[in-house]
Amino acid sequence: MMGFKVIKNGLFGRAEVNFLGDLVPPNLVKLIGYCIEDDQRLLVYEFMPRGSLENHLFRRSLPLPWSIRMKIALGAAKGLAFLHEEAERPVIYRDFKTSNILLDADYNAKLSDFGLAKDGPEGDKTHVSTRVMGTYGYAAPEYVMTGHLTSWSDVYSFGVVFKAMGRAINKTVSIVELIKVRCLIVYHYAGWLYVH
Repeated sequence: MMGFKVIKNGLFGRAEVNFLGDLVPPNLVKLIGYCIEDDQRLLVYEFMPRGSLENHLFRRSLPLPWSIRMKIALGAAKGLAFLHEEAERPVIYRDFKTSNILLDADYNAKLSDFGLAKDGPEGDKTHVSTRVMGTYGYAAPEYVMTGHLTSWSDVYSFGVVFKAMGRAINKTVSIVELIKVRCLIVYHYAGWLYVH
């Protein structure tokens, strides 16, 4: 099975084709192909049967168990870490939000929708100057104020998503368990930030 994305306004998702065509890690949705006919544009992705994280957090009546939420957070963090540190060229996602985290049958998280992705700074450059784009509430304040885009912009967005994931959890989760999970996420994703 496959998922589809229709490109509106006659704009072709060049960024998505360029980024996803070159990248094949397990935490990014796979681009299977694309179609251009007249002014119609269509991207074909692997099918993600559980839909988006947004649907599970805000639109479904049964909340996700805490262990599944943490599995999703860790998978999404691995996707960002790949883009920032392991890709051939650093990539800044720029649109990290709950609707762009898709889930497979086993609740493995994969990042989707690379329409706003941008090549990150290389060499001794600290940022990329760009027009501010993204979703209000998820974009880092420094990026919104200055237009300077860094991997920290995605880290901020990750924090917003992580906070949203914790809002609707069962109140029986202990504070100790919350601290353990946050430490695991920091170790697995943000740990590389301390080295730089």
